[in-house]
Amino acid sequence: MPVLGIIVFCTVFSLGYTAALAWVLERKESRYGQGSYSFTDVFLPASLTLIVVYFLNIVLLIRYARLTLPVDGALCAALALFWSWRERKFKASAARAIERLRAEMSLLADQVQADPSNPVWFERISELYEKLGDTERALEAARRAAALDPAVARTWRVKKLEEDLSAGGQRGGRRA
Repeated sequence: MPVLGIIVFCTVFSLGYTAALAWVLERKESRYGQGSYSFTDVFLPASLTLIVVYFLNIVLLIRYARLTLPVDGALCAALALFWSWRERKFKASAARAIERLRAEMSLLADQVQADPSNPVWFERISELYEKLGDTERALEAARRAAALDPAVARTWRVKKLEEDLSAGGQRGGRRA
């Protein structure tokens, strides 16, 4: 195989593999809303992966050309297994987070029955509904909080939720 072909193959495969790894790591935030990885959290593993995969492919193509495709296939299979493991872990974590939000919602319902004139309870209920992805109920609870105590922060929240509903979006929420 010509040297230019080796370099191009190694570069394309390494970049693609590293991009896939970064995508798997980033899915925690984008898909499940469980916090985010910073650039530095992903940069080090992605950089090391890029270097290792690149040089591994160069050595394989130069010394053991017949092993290149099986080794690259094994690397892709390992990445697929890693993705599957992370996905299961994120789904389980997201389910636990939703259950915690619903449990807190149940406790707040008891607090509202005990003290229905406290706007703090309705403010927190509004936040919980928004996290669960129910913007309409979040707006309803925010309006009740603002009616009980028309502080600037509470009226601002009502306006923000109204804008979210009029835009048709689920701002920062997670679907239950």
